[in-house]
Amino acid sequence: MKFLANRTYEGDVPRLTKWLYTTSGMFRDGMYQFVSLFLLTFVQFFALGDVEFEEYLQMYSVITIIIIILRIFDGLNDPIMGFIIEKCHFKTGKYRPWIFLGAITNSIVTICMFWITPSGWTFVAFFALFYFLWDVTFTMNDIAFWSVLPSLSTKEQVRANLTTLLSVFISIGTFAVGGIVPIFAGGNQGPVYRIVSLICSLLFVVSQIILVIFMKERKVDENIEKNDEKMKFKEIFTVIIKNDQLRASIFAILLYYTGASVLVSAGLNYFYFNFGYSSGGGYQTVFTVVYAAATLIAQCLYPLFVNKLKIRRMKLFTICSLTTIGAYLLLFSYVFYTDPNTFPLLCVFGFIAFFGQTLMSLILYIMIQDSIDYNEYKFNERRESATFSLRAFTAKIGSSLQQLFLFIFLSLSSLFAISNDIANLEKQFEGNHDVIVEQADILVSGIENWQLIVFQIGFTIVPLLLFLGAFLIVRFKYKIDEDSHQMMVNEIEKRTKGVNNE
Repeated sequence: MKFLANRTYEGDVPRLTKWLYTTSGMFRDGMYQFVSLFLLTFVQFFALGDVEFEEYLQMYSVITIIIIILRIFDGLNDPIMGFIIEKCHFKTGKYRPWIFLGAITNSIVTICMFWITPSGWTFVAFFALFYFLWDVTFTMNDIAFWSVLPSLSTKEQVRANLTTLLSVFISIGTFAVGGIVPIFAGGNQGPVYRIVSLICSLLFVVSQIILVIFMKERKVDENIEKNDEKMKFKEIFTVIIKNDQLRASIFAILLYYTGASVLVSAGLNYFYFNFGYSSGGGYQTVFTVVYAAATLIAQCLYPLFVNKLKIRRMKLFTICSLTTIGAYLLLFSYVFYTDPNTFPLLCVFGFIAFFGQTLMSLILYIMIQDSIDYNEYKFNERRESATFSLRAFTAKIGSSLQQLFLFIFLSLSSLFAISNDIANLEKQFEGNHDVIVEQADILVSGIENWQLIVFQIGFTIVPLLLFLGAFLIVRFKYKIDEDSHQMMVNEIEKRTKGVNNE
C-alpha cells in the first residue's frame, strides 16, 4: 500500500501533520461519543421493546453486566495492543497502520450494532458478540492514535498547544453528536440512531484514511527504538509499577474519567424523565450547547493561563478542581428547584462544572505525557504506546463504572418500568412519532418527585467525590512541575547528543 509509505520528520512538527492529526480527532471521537452516549439509550428505549417488564429488566441487567465485563476485558486488552505496537514497527510506520486498520473494522462493526436488532434473548447474544468486536477494533485505532501525541514533540509548550488544539476539535465532534442527535431521537429512536451510525462511521473512516496518507511520524533515536522493540510483555505493567509519576497521573485520570462520564451518561434519561419525553431532547441539546461552550472556552483560555499569565500548573489544577467540586454541589442543590423555568440556573451550574473539569482534563493529559519523559530520564525508555494503553485502560474502566452507576441510579429510583413502557411504544408504533411522544409523555408525567431526587443525587454526589479523589492524588503524589520537566528534557538531549557523537 503505497499510500502508507513510511514518512518521517525531524525538528518541528510539520504544519500539515499538526492540523490533520488534531482535526481528525473531531470525527474519530464524534463516532466514539455517539456509541458511548446513545448505544445503551438505543437499547434501553428501542431494541429491547416488545417484552414484558420482568424480561426487559433481566435482559437490560445482563447487557449491563456484559458491558462492564467487556469494558474491563478491553481495558486489559489495551496494554496488549500497546505491547504489539511497541514490538511491531512496520516499514509503513509505527502508528499509522494500526490507525488505518482500526478505523475500517470499527466502522463496519458500529453499523452492524445499530442495524441488526434481532428480538428477545437473541439480541442479547448478538449484542455481546458485536460489543466485544467493537471494543477490540476501536482499541487498535485508539492506542495508536493517542500514542502519536507525545511522540510528535518533546517541547512542553508545543505539547500543550497540540493537546489544547486536539481537545478543541474532539469537543466539536463530541458536542455536534451530543447536541444534534437528541433533538430528533425522541419518538424515532430506531431510524435516527441507524442513520447517524452510518454518517458517523463514514466520517470516521474518511478522516483516518486522510490522516494515514499524509501524516508524518517523528524520527526517534535508534537506541530508544531498539529498547522499545526489546520490551517484554510484563514490562507493560512494570512501567506503571516503577514509574511513580505515571502511577499517580493514571489513578487520578481514572477517577476523573469516571466522574466526568457519570453526569453525561445520566443526562438524556434525566431530561426525558424530568422535562418530558417530547421536550427532553431539546433540553438535552441546550445543556449540550452549554457543555460545548464551557469546554471550548476553557480549552481556548488554557494557553493564556499557562503561557501568557504564567500560572503554575499545580496552582491551576488546584483552582479548577475546587471550582468543579463546588459546581457539582450547586448541581446537587438543583434538586430543590422543581419549576422548569429554573432550567437556566441548571445551565449556569453546568457551565461552571464543565469549565473546571475541562481544565482538569487538559492538565492530566499533559501530566501523563510528562511522565513518559520522566520514564526516559530515569530508565532510558519512553514506552509511549504502553503508557497510553494505560490511559485507554483507565477510560475503559471508567466507562464500565459509568454503566454500573447508571444501572444503580435507575434501579434505586425505580425508573426502569417507565423506560420499558417507552421501549414498547417505540417498537409498537415505530415511525409514528406523534403517537409515541403523546403516550410517552403521559407515562413520564406519572413519575414521582422522590424518584427524580434519588436519580439526581446519584449523578451529582458520586462525581463530586471522584473529582475530590483525583485532586488529592495529584496534590500529594505528583511531583513533576515545569522546572523539573525542563531539567529532564535537557538531560535527555545531552544524553542523546553524547551517544550520537561517539
